[in-house]
Amino acid sequence: MLGKITKLHGYKGAMVLHIDSTTPQFFKTLESVFLELNQELIPFFFAERGKLNGKKLIVKLEDVSPEEASRFVGCPAYLPQEMLPAPQEGFYDKAIIGFKAYSEGNCIGIISEVLENSAQNLFVIKEGEKEFLVPAVEAFIQSIEHPEKIVYLELPEGLLGL
Repeated sequence: MLGKITKLHGYKGAMVLHIDSTTPQFFKTLESVFLELNQELIPFFFAERGKLNGKKLIVKLEDVSPEEASRFVGCPAYLPQEMLPAPQEGFYDKAIIGFKAYSEGNCIGIISEVLENSAQNLFVIKEGEKEFLVPAVEAFIQSIEHPEKIVYLELPEGLLGL
């Protein structure tokens, strides 16, 4: 999920798209999104797009009148996997979910989500009933193999035992 339409902006049909990402700058040039309406994903192109302000992007959808705009408030917004930006430096949070995490040559689990925190983001790594929280910092990320969906971590001794 990319984010959600949170509210109307003004009275001419513009809306606020809240981007649920630690790297919202990747999405400042979006041209379209899929919105979930009645449990169905429907593509919409932007007629207008404002500047990105933090995690908020002001958008106006093509072929949606100001009167119709209010029905989109609360709709989740999605992008197809192939539209997610390719990670260049570090990692991109939404693209890393589902990757296997390895430490010292052993698979320690699957990254199930990335928790946004003001101090630092955390990988939630699940292995069966166990759940590990690992700081998502470059110092711990040895390498990322995107085609294989593997993250190699170099963790301080005892971190997984906490």
